[in-house]
Amino acid sequence: MSRLRLSAPIVILCLLATSCGTVAVRSNPPDAEILLSMPGRADPKPLGKTPYEAKLSDLGNATNNGPIIIQIRKQGYITQSLYVPNASGSRLEFDTNLKPVNPGSYDDMNKIIKLILQAERQIMLKQVDDAIKSAGAIKAINDNISAAWEIEGAAYFVKGDLQKARASWTRSVEIDPENPDTTKMLKTIDDKLGVKK
Repeated sequence: MSRLRLSAPIVILCLLATSCGTVAVRSNPPDAEILLSMPGRADPKPLGKTPYEAKLSDLGNATNNGPIIIQIRKQGYITQSLYVPNASGSRLEFDTNLKPVNPGSYDDMNKIIKLILQAERQIMLKQVDDAIKSAGAIKAINDNISAAWEIEGAAYFVKGDLQKARASWTRSVEIDPENPDTTKMLKTIDDKLGVKK
């Protein structure tokens, strides 16, 4: 009997199993969906939930004796895939540790993108005070987003406050020194202010 513990998001295993062999899949957390990828089909076939057990011959027949690819899915967790060729062997057991998806990072990313687009529109419409507020909202989520400082600098520049524009652009360049636009604007404002480097 073979038992494997899995924790990587995608695991490819080439194992041998007898035509009368079985495969057992358990997951932590339990009640994850088990799906069978079918050749030529975009949508995998639902098989049940973990803990799950099946004859390898049944899975092989379902895939026309092609490779057996089992997906383990659970809402809020990264999907894992198991690849088991339909060949000779014995009972196979898989223990999978599903890793949670960090939804907060996506939520924050989406908020930041919306705020950046909003602030850019506000600057184009000369709504500079609103753009400064939008940049502040981005920094409240993560003050290491160089675009927030870049937008804030642009808003202050349009407003005519060169000192504050320079301070914001300096911070933007500190975070992302390879941003050519901010570096160029910082040089332009330094020239206007007579700042020697």
